[in-house]
Amino acid sequence: MTVFDVVVGLGANLGDRQSTLEVAAGELGRLGRLVSRSRLYETEPVGPPQPKYLNAAVRLECSLEPRALLAELHAIERRAGRVRRERWGPRVLDLDILWVAGHTVDSEELVIPHPELTRRAFALLPLLDVAPEAISPDGLSYRDVSMTLDRTGVRELEQVRLNWPGGS
Repeated sequence: MTVFDVVVGLGANLGDRQSTLEVAAGELGRLGRLVSRSRLYETEPVGPPQPKYLNAAVRLECSLEPRALLAELHAIERRAGRVRRERWGPRVLDLDILWVAGHTVDSEELVIPHPELTRRAFALLPLLDVAPEAISPDGLSYRDVSMTLDRTGVRELEQVRLNWPGGS
């Protein structure tokens, strides 16, 4: 059985953002083994006017192939109350596959690594918390890429890490 080393990005800007992310992380733990969790970042939204986001990431080892994992992420979002209405609009929960060690996908429904990863500090910084060794498919260190990113509107919440039920 193949085990995938996956980083999932989590975001929320409606309701109790931190609680929503922690519940979602707990649900991700039912899909595989949660390896590590990032700090929390409060970020300015991309898109129409809306509340600030909380963003985080978890590293997960799971046997689900990426497309099956994406279907599970969408199910978790729906259970949290997400309704897909407008692109980049506010959301109770957003789950994205940011990176899978040694794997790429380029299809209409899924692109791995996430196509905006190298342009969005709110996704790349949490990824680096859990996978500091991560590299792009063309061999670029994401750590090096992060040094050139505009971090305006991204604030690390000091010493606050994402928790999950039963997590450490």
